[in-house]
Amino acid sequence: MEIGRKDVAWNMAATFMRVASGLLVLPLVLRLLPSYEVGIYYLFIELMGLTALLDFGFSNSFTRNVTYVFSGANNLLSKGYIPAETGNSQINYGLLRSVIRAMKRYYAALTVIFVVIFVAISPFYLAKPLESFPQNVDTMHVWVSWWLVGLLTAYQLYTYYYSALLMARGYVKRNQQIIILGQAARIVVCIIFLLLGFGLISMVIGQAVCDLLSRNLMNYVFYDKELKIKLFASENKIVKTAEIMKIMTPNAVKIGVVSIGSFAVNKLSMFVAPLYLSLTVVGSFGLTRQMVNIIASIGLVWFTAFYPKVTERRLKNEQQHLKRMYIKGNLFLIAAFVVCGLGLIFVGPPLLALFHSKTVLLSTTFIIIYLIICFLEANHGLAAQILLTKNEVPFMYPALIAGAMTVVLLFIFLKFTPLGVFSLILAPGISQLVYQNWKWVYDVWKELKIRPIDYFIVLKNIF
Repeated sequence: MEIGRKDVAWNMAATFMRVASGLLVLPLVLRLLPSYEVGIYYLFIELMGLTALLDFGFSNSFTRNVTYVFSGANNLLSKGYIPAETGNSQINYGLLRSVIRAMKRYYAALTVIFVVIFVAISPFYLAKPLESFPQNVDTMHVWVSWWLVGLLTAYQLYTYYYSALLMARGYVKRNQQIIILGQAARIVVCIIFLLLGFGLISMVIGQAVCDLLSRNLMNYVFYDKELKIKLFASENKIVKTAEIMKIMTPNAVKIGVVSIGSFAVNKLSMFVAPLYLSLTVVGSFGLTRQMVNIIASIGLVWFTAFYPKVTERRLKNEQQHLKRMYIKGNLFLIAAFVVCGLGLIFVGPPLLALFHSKTVLLSTTFIIIYLIICFLEANHGLAAQILLTKNEVPFMYPALIAGAMTVVLLFIFLKFTPLGVFSLILAPGISQLVYQNWKWVYDVWKELKIRPIDYFIVLKNIF
């Protein structure tokens, strides 16, 4: 599996385009949409992000095992892994075809479940935030946008594994090029429809064009002519879907439980906020959250690009390489939060004023605390990904406990304290700091025998 600096460069470019697709459109959104609609817009973003929760950990399990197959594995285990033979790069196409077939069936079933739940819950949930709209404003366009977002989320869920297949095959550069193209299309479409006066629905149309274009291109690139021939001409035994799911399910369910905890920690606040705070405040929180999440995405660019290679290093028991790759990813994350965090604090507010934004960032104190909390989250998440390459999930119960603790604290802070919007970051921050923020980092340092001096050695080698 060949992954190098070009892949990292394209990953950075794709991350830049994700940032650009938000930042280039954002001035128009903030200028043309009233603050209460901006709050709804960020609610839409969180809804489309639900695919990761509904996936229930199977994408991670599928991707890791497809990477194992492309790295030469002939057998898959429900826990742990069988190290690949040195020099073995032979792909078991029968096993690969079996895993892909299981992925298709799983996501088709999941999409049906989502549609049923979405249709049943929507009329009751959306009505509450809409009470914040001025009485003379027609909300029909919000309902139309909401149903379109639901339809788009169903499509995203149905095709959720396309990008994972490319990454598992080591096609990092191609995957990022497709993402860049899709985001460019989103920018153009969103801007055109916003300027034409379509308002909130413009964002949904832009995202739909992005997803339809990128997902179809991913499918086309993965199933190239050579792979199609080898997949269907292979004499390797085809494993039944039930057997594949039996292998995937134990760790997938654990990751699914982790994702529920992660949802409570990282996403629930955005869904709860409109029930306790005004949509104007929710809009400001959503804007601040978007900026900080962009910084976290930039910080994880290097590690994400090399993650298939990290998994391959684990499979081949190359511990020293694994150690260096973890430290490099960690250093990149730290640099991103320091540089971009300072930029957000000192440059963000003047830029919004320049664009005459109707929605503003929250206070500098809020931003600093939020940056620290998100860095700790991203830092232990990076360590957790290293542990996952062993095909083991040691953090299921801690994640679930942290999620439950977040729900309780969120309710207490919003209902019984004057903390207001600070509740949305303090609840998850406290819940994670108790255990998760330090535990997985400690485990990785212990396993890979990392010392503080190793960071300086790697940094010296980089320069």
